[in-house]
Amino acid sequence: FFFTMTFKTIATMATSPRTASPAVSCHAFQRCQIVCKFASIFLLLVSDCSLIEAFATPGPASIRHNPANQNGGRAPSASKQSELFASTMTTSTSIGKRMPINEDYPGLKRVHSNPDVYIIEQFLDDASCEDLINKAREKGTSRSPVAYAGWTEDIKELLGLAASGPVSWFAILGAWYEAQGDVEASVPSLVLHALRNYAVLFVLALIGIAGFTKFRADSLQNLRTSSSTTLDDLTQMGAKNFVLRASDLFDPASSTSDMPAASFFEAPTVINYEKEQVLAPHYDANRSADVEDANRGGQTLSTLLVYLNDVENGGTTRFGKLPAADYVRQVKGERNLNIIPRRGDALLFFPADKDGVFDERTEHEGCPAVDEKWIARIWRHTSEVPPPFGLSSDSIKKYL
Repeated sequence: FFFTMTFKTIATMATSPRTASPAVSCHAFQRCQIVCKFASIFLLLVSDCSLIEAFATPGPASIRHNPANQNGGRAPSASKQSELFASTMTTSTSIGKRMPINEDYPGLKRVHSNPDVYIIEQFLDDASCEDLINKAREKGTSRSPVAYAGWTEDIKELLGLAASGPVSWFAILGAWYEAQGDVEASVPSLVLHALRNYAVLFVLALIGIAGFTKFRADSLQNLRTSSSTTLDDLTQMGAKNFVLRASDLFDPASSTSDMPAASFFEAPTVINYEKEQVLAPHYDANRSADVEDANRGGQTLSTLLVYLNDVENGGTTRFGKLPAADYVRQVKGERNLNIIPRRGDALLFFPADKDGVFDERTEHEGCPAVDEKWIARIWRHTSEVPPPFGLSSDSIKKYL
């Protein structure tokens, strides 16, 4: 519509006695009529962005860290740097009920409702906590991995914006410029010129967007400075007890499945924060989980995090979108929910509802460590998590 009105205005001006002779005006008017028809046809061809579907994978938009490294670890998603970027690509979605848990689990205390956040006091005994730390040290930890999750949908959205905007505009203007001086220019020839220009510009846009995505993925690593490893050997006392207690908390795994609850777990990950190490505000769920996490159980429905040592200074877990709790381990004077680690206590929350709908209210962060901090984490997914991300079925049957 914009180009049609523009070219009609040009045509009117071209036929005005104040601007041109009758012969020139007639010729300009005919040319502008051709260009107007061509622009309308071309914009109609590309307005539905159908070409983009061949190059992009559909799925809900998200910015999330979601990789596996050699240790089988995975990192959660960035938010503070990417929240504004993500907000331009998402629409509000109604959040449903969270996944069910054992509400009678010993020590379970709710510190926030809607979304639910729980503290489970004395979830693990001292011996199990110490064993998890020792086994992680023996295996060795490496820099906690971070990846750009939700990239599939972001590429689709960026291509959509480019293809329906600058790519189309420059394709039309380029075809119009090329037709100057060609007295035999017609609508079909202009459309062919524009389609050729469109294809070239679309490829260039694709290359540029891919480069931007790679740059963004590389820059996200700075958001997480901890080290981590996974412990999938259930012969180890600490890992076995952690998985057993998590199974009791989440059992039954599903009302439609006979699989044990542990089949839906990622293997326990032990994470170490030394002085000044942090994990920036992030999400544990993935708006594009159906596409990007299909090989690891789909969406993350719950995060179970256990503090393995007492941390008196720094290293708190802060939920920047939730208010402070009336709880003994809440940081005093803090307006947001901010939990002080205590050995053996667990933190439980739900990054997505039971149907896998992303819940942005669960944004959280690991505040800068002053004292060294150790935590262990299990993510509970929508579907079975196969090795190497999850636990083997033989190991689950034998040791649990």
